[in-house]
Amino acid sequence: MIKFFRKIRQNLLSEGKFKKYTKYAIGEILLVVIGILIAVQINNWNGRYQDEKKEILNLTRLTTNLGYDKRLYESIIKEDSILITKLNEVEKDVSGFINTVKNPIEDLNFLIIGYKFTSNRTTIDNLVSSGQIGLLRSNYLVEDIFLYYRTAEYMAKGIDESIHKYNKDDFSNLIFEFNTNAPLNPNYINKFENSVRYKVYLIEKQIAWYREQKDFAEKLITKINNEIRYIKG
Repeated sequence: MIKFFRKIRQNLLSEGKFKKYTKYAIGEILLVVIGILIAVQINNWNGRYQDEKKEILNLTRLTTNLGYDKRLYESIIKEDSILITKLNEVEKDVSGFINTVKNPIEDLNFLIIGYKFTSNRTTIDNLVSSGQIGLLRSNYLVEDIFLYYRTAEYMAKGIDESIHKYNKDDFSNLIFEFNTNAPLNPNYINKFENSVRYKVYLIEKQIAWYREQKDFAEKLITKINNEIRYIKG
């Protein structure tokens, strides 16, 4: 093709047709420029297409992570509810319950049970560490995603850690202090009752927060799926 154009130019020069040669040369330059622009545009389209594929893939992975979180919230809420029922039964008759204790380590073990939520951060952490968070075009959606994970982290350091610490510092001591005189010791019974009541309070707070966060995860999944449909057009 290049030889073909060069031959035309040579013929025009040899024939002394300088005006036609000039017009032809300009036309050839324009043709090359147009070709470059088309190539650049095609390359841009391909780049945007690849970015969209990566964006959809990461958004889909985020919904998978959030789905995992949602199921974990539901599981812990269910277990917490069962534990509260048992603690409430104990609180109704602490003295009677203590009288039934034969082996403190086994019979009182349920008192130190505590469930801690660990969010699945695989995708968001990969996006941040790789510097690809910019692939997500919706700033509003990105803000919601970060807010969700900040809230999950706040819960882990807040109510979850409080329950864990309370189990370790308070109920472990109650089990350790338990002896054959416990059913006759008013101070021990009073401390036991207050501890049970406070743990019920903590778990109820945990359930309330988990329900809110579960709803947050569900709404975020819906927003992400809507964004995926928008990207796909």
